[in-house]
Amino acid sequence: MATLAKEIGDIGNCSALLRRANRLDINPVGDFIRLAVARGCRHYAPMYPPADNDPGFAAIANEELVALLLLGENEYEPVAVRCAAQLAGRCDVERLALVAKRERVGRVLSYISEAGSAHDSANRDFWLRLRVLLGEQDPIADGVLPHWSRFVSQSGITRKGTGIVQWLHCQ
Repeated sequence: MATLAKEIGDIGNCSALLRRANRLDINPVGDFIRLAVARGCRHYAPMYPPADNDPGFAAIANEELVALLLLGENEYEPVAVRCAAQLAGRCDVERLALVAKRERVGRVLSYISEAGSAHDSANRDFWLRLRVLLGEQDPIADGVLPHWSRFVSQSGITRKGTGIVQWLHCQ
């Protein structure tokens, strides 16, 4: 099985958060995506119907769910990275950075925040703050993670010659 950690040239860690999710009967990466869909990432609902077993925010906060979606030991699923990018906007930036450091998902989250700071004009300050809080991260090779265009909705060419780019936010 190709893991996210292997894809980005990293080593997965033994996550206490993952063990907690497993105890709540939320196991593979598909379950994490379905939980995120239930919490508003509706863009992915056609592929991943919403979870029926949301344990609640007290059991798994959105910041923790973002980390679960990005854990290196997960099977590599680009939709999980895309879903994390969408859900991150519902998070407290400082808590998200703390969870990311604890769960060792800072590299991937930094990649997402770089795309967000360039293409999510409504939340540019959030993404810039997150990048500062995460600190310097080793870059990830081009083509490994989803391209920034997979984190947005884009219209086609308009009469003005350019399309509209909007970051996908939870509904």
